[in-house]
Amino acid sequence: MFPYLTDEQEKLRSEVTNFVENKVKPVAFELDEKCKFPVELFREIGERGWFKFNVPEKYGGLGKNTTNLFIVFSEIAKGLASLSVSLDTQYLLMEALNLYGSDYLKEKYIPPLVKGEIIAAFALTEKNAGSDIGGITGTAKKDGNEYILNGEKCIVVSGAVADIYLVFLKTDPTKGVKGLSAFIVERNMDGVAVEPLNPSGLRACGLGKLVLNDVRIPVENLVGSESEGAKIALSVLDFGRIGIASTAYGIAQSAFEAAVEYAKERKQFNAPISSFQGLRWMLAELAVEIEAAKLLILEAATMRDKELRYTKEAAMAKLYSSKVAVKAALTAIQVFGHYGYLKDKPLERYLRDAKGLEIAEGTSEIQKLVIARQIFS
Repeated sequence: MFPYLTDEQEKLRSEVTNFVENKVKPVAFELDEKCKFPVELFREIGERGWFKFNVPEKYGGLGKNTTNLFIVFSEIAKGLASLSVSLDTQYLLMEALNLYGSDYLKEKYIPPLVKGEIIAAFALTEKNAGSDIGGITGTAKKDGNEYILNGEKCIVVSGAVADIYLVFLKTDPTKGVKGLSAFIVERNMDGVAVEPLNPSGLRACGLGKLVLNDVRIPVENLVGSESEGAKIALSVLDFGRIGIASTAYGIAQSAFEAAVEYAKERKQFNAPISSFQGLRWMLAELAVEIEAAKLLILEAATMRDKELRYTKEAAMAKLYSSKVAVKAALTAIQVFGHYGYLKDKPLERYLRDAKGLEIAEGTSEIQKLVIARQIFS
């Protein structure tokens, strides 16, 4: 099933799988039901070193290895996709700092992020600015050695629990998308307020709203240069889409495995339902699609590690994997019949979470737009 992994990667996969079986799955239902972010699990992931795979050694990391990220995200998603999504967000902020941050910002924030000592959030979306980031209305006005920040981010993964935020605001409202800049904001700064949200899926990812009311930050907290915000967001989201695709793959694989096992056990008309051709073909087709999703993800990951442009490949992986995850969850529910429709089974959570992945970090429609642009550029 995993012939492409090195012995070291296979060891990592085994470690993550054991962590999920022993630590994540036993509490997944309760965390989802109570909309509770798993802080203790998040910290333990940091202690285990699973935030090191995209970080330079000088900041406590192990350098680039995006396949390792696929392993971590997909295996954790088999237990709780919400946790996998929050890990992806942690990596988004580290990626932004690594690519665009000053030495000061890298040295201050990346080491504790790698250790899981602080939780990060990526604050981009506003009420009228999701796919169209040029519609962002939040502002950052320079005042001497500070910026004064005002605005509201309506939906932020890990936003309700984060210690620091990467926030995108307009430094020049007259320039549209070209007037965007990116800033590091700490939760404990005066004027920062957060509000937990109550989503239908990915309920344990700490989803929240972020409000900035005359928040003063030092000019050193500007990431990159003024007006580089759109560039930063788009390049970092290319990377993040591999994480979302990997999370979707984990959901799809779990749903598929559950359906296969149940089909072997469930009997109708004096035979296991796995003997019925209609069901066998349905699961055979799904198996092909899940395998294809995995290969799309690995292609994007490999291209990234080889420092090739992977915008199209990441969008393809995210588009296809999230679609397959929804289909896999629906198929599993159909195989289980009325049992699959009960809340004490994880299948309905798979479906709710998978649907969220079709929206997160760019809707499916936006992925098609990105792919088309790359094809015709």
